[in-house]
Amino acid sequence: GPVTRLSTALCLIMTLVLGVSGCARDHEDAMRAKLNQWFFLGDLKYFKSQMRCTAAVYQLRVNETRRSLPVQTDVFAAKAIFSVTGLVAFRVDGHSPNDLTDTLLLSGRGTFGKQALGSAAQAVPCFKGTRADKWIRAALTRPGATLAYDSASEGVMVLDPEARLVFYVAGDVF
Repeated sequence: GPVTRLSTALCLIMTLVLGVSGCARDHEDAMRAKLNQWFFLGDLKYFKSQMRCTAAVYQLRVNETRRSLPVQTDVFAAKAIFSVTGLVAFRVDGHSPNDLTDTLLLSGRGTFGKQALGSAAQAVPCFKGTRADKWIRAALTRPGATLAYDSASEGVMVLDPEARLVFYVAGDVF
């Protein structure tokens, strides 16, 4: 959002002018607190945050979302909830998060799908070439996995029920 973009811009200025480096988009403790509102988090498996992206992977203690993030199974219900709350989780048995994104994009006014794809694409530098890369790719193609998006943080989340992992990826576009 605007606050994230402002802090990113300030970080970039500090890096260029003062030589300060190490600016991160998110911090692990704040990320854990945010995600723990919606998922039953266990151990941290991977975390990387830099100025323009964040990727986090947590083991799940319970293999479902919390009541605060009800899972929708209908594309129209998911889009309606997202338009009101800016937060939605979506799962259809037999379909992967990739399938769900395609469904959202093709269902007319696919804002949720477009935003999720854009944010996830910008997050690639935070996981490309790491062990998390394979895990994320498997989760995105896993039938029955849950896809979620939080417009406030521009974060895409995927709950992989087979691997018992939850992923969070987000990236900024200037």
